Amino acid sequence: LKLPKLGALNWPPSASREPQSVASAMRRCFSIAVAAIASGAMVQADTEPSETLYVSGADTAVSVTDGTYMLDKTEVHNKKLCYKKEGTALWLCYDDHNLWSFQPQGFLGTSQGIMVSTQKTSESPVGAGPWRVWKDGAWSVTSAVVRDSPPEPAAQAWTPLLPVDEEASRIIAGMLLGFMALTFLIMVLAGSTDEQVRAYFYKMFSACFTFLIALLFAFAVWELLIYQILPAPRPRGFGLAVPIHPEIKIVLSFLLFSLSNFLLNFIGWKVQFRRARLMVIKSLGAHVTAIFGILTFLHIQRHAVFESAMFIQGTILSPEQIRGITAFLIVAVAWITFAVYRWASKGARKEMFGKPPLRPWGAPLRPLRDERPAERSCMSFGSGALGALAGPRGPEFPDWGILVDEAEDEGAIVVMGFLTSQAIMFCRTGEMPVLRGHFTHADDDRAIPFFAGTMTALIALFAVILYVRSLRGGGGRSGKICQRATAMSLAWMLYRAIVWNTRAAFKENAPLALVIGALAITMMFCIIIVVLDKCLDYLLNRSNSPFKNLSARMESDTPLSEKAMRAVNSCFGLIMALGWWRNMEVSVQTVVASQSFLASHEVMSQCLLCTLLAVALVFPWRRVILPKSEMKSPSFAEEINFELIRLTDADNFMP
Repeated sequence: LKLPKLGALNWPPSASREPQSVASAMRRCFSIAVAAIASGAMVQADTEPSETLYVSGADTAVSVTDGTYMLDKTEVHNKKLCYKKEGTALWLCYDDHNLWSFQPQGFLGTSQGIMVSTQKTSESPVGAGPWRVWKDGAWSVTSAVVRDSPPEPAAQAWTPLLPVDEEASRIIAGMLLGFMALTFLIMVLAGSTDEQVRAYFYKMFSACFTFLIALLFAFAVWELLIYQILPAPRPRGFGLAVPIHPEIKIVLSFLLFSLSNFLLNFIGWKVQFRRARLMVIKSLGAHVTAIFGILTFLHIQRHAVFESAMFIQGTILSPEQIRGITAFLIVAVAWITFAVYRWASKGARKEMFGKPPLRPWGAPLRPLRDERPAERSCMSFGSGALGALAGPRGPEFPDWGILVDEAEDEGAIVVMGFLTSQAIMFCRTGEMPVLRGHFTHADDDRAIPFFAGTMTALIALFAVILYVRSLRGGGGRSGKICQRATAMSLAWMLYRAIVWNTRAAFKENAPLALVIGALAITMMFCIIIVVLDKCLDYLLNRSNSPFKNLSARMESDTPLSEKAMRAVNSCFGLIMALGWWRNMEVSVQTVVASQSFLASHEVMSQCLLCTLLAVALVFPWRRVILPKSEMKSPSFAEEINFELIRLTDADNFMP
């Protein structure tokens, strides 16, 4: 450092100086020295360059210049030290035009730079701005700022937990929003003070749970067979060629469908003394049978439409018309097949299951009489040890054959409703995707009128069937199946319409489209339940309606329209389960793909996870939802009155 010359200081003239002692002279010299050192330190602080610079706010085209720059004392250009950006080969140097410039390696100190200062300064890049770039043949000023201290964060700046532009975060956010909305709707409908709304909700939600459990279990079994056991080399599998031939899929699905029909009768016979277990067979067993039936007749329908119909030539109909008629004929084939199985199951109950089982699954709730030695044979399954009941069957001993018949009818209704919707959509799109597939037909302006017209026609057909059944005392089993199959077709078409539009709106994000579609289905069906309840309040005995005689034509305690409403609720529950099942499959596939061990055993891992999910859902459904779904409206009215009394007591509670 250069110290100021003593002659330059403000000493008094020698003529006016008074005599001083040696001590005072030394103190004065010491003070002058201290002032000189402090002055030199201040000059050094003003002239020494900063060790670290911070660049921020550059435009997108030159955003590479943003970052932290460290002073490099080994790199000097044009008599100035340079700064290097951390982790890169970008420098901030003093160029040959006496301007600070951001320059890559190899161009240091030259006139070539990415971004250049506008002011010439010999001290530091700080304050050399504004900064400019050469763009489109002219200089353009940027918003970049060079500081010698870190920039302060913007006030009240919101930083998302996950990058909002990533697909995974949008899917997670959509699923969280969907489940939150679903939870809210469940709480509102489950706590409704209208006994009919509460009964409808539990019926729909029970159907949703059972169909979701059945989908998880049935497709776990199906994928294990198709993708693991059949194509696996011997002795671990059958060594069949991949992909599995459609004829093999038809045979396999038909065997599973037949086995599920047999198990409906066998398990129903074994648990005939337990009403709760019979209710499980009636609902869950029916839906497992329905899914295997859908797989069977869907493959038959696809094979018949796209291959067998090609051999029908020489008629006045076009190939498209022949294929459309063939698609509807498979619906009739499914009806005949279920009728044959119904006849076979009735015969089996007389031949093999006519007597109670020797070892029932669940002991009887009251003693039996007429105990006789067991009549064991290959056709009796060990029956005959337990004789007739002590008196007629009561509520604790329902007729298990009737409940199995209802389960078989439920399976037939679901299958025929699905096949009918597939045939209708084939006439519109020329496509027939599998249960978890989607139509790839291009969206156009005619899609909405098509769906609206089809659903209007199905609603009109449903109303006509309901009116005819009311005139004929119910119409028997055929009338019930026709009416519920029409409602099931309507629900399937509504599902197709929602999925069609959501996929068109979210073309770039299929998983998010699944979440939005399931949420839309859930909200729409819950709103429809409330609207239909208000309509029935006017049409039935709940109000002074001119149409209340419509409900009095049945000898049963439950009006026909009330039964139709419950059937519609069950159909809605099935479609809700289908929407959320697709989301659960995407979640399972994501979990499996994200773990190296699970990904190395992809098929087995997915099947195991789906089975575990199905088992986990069985217990809350069996303990909480199923008993509520079998309750009648008067029971719900008593429950609501009790809850209101408890709430009144809580309001009057004084701590």
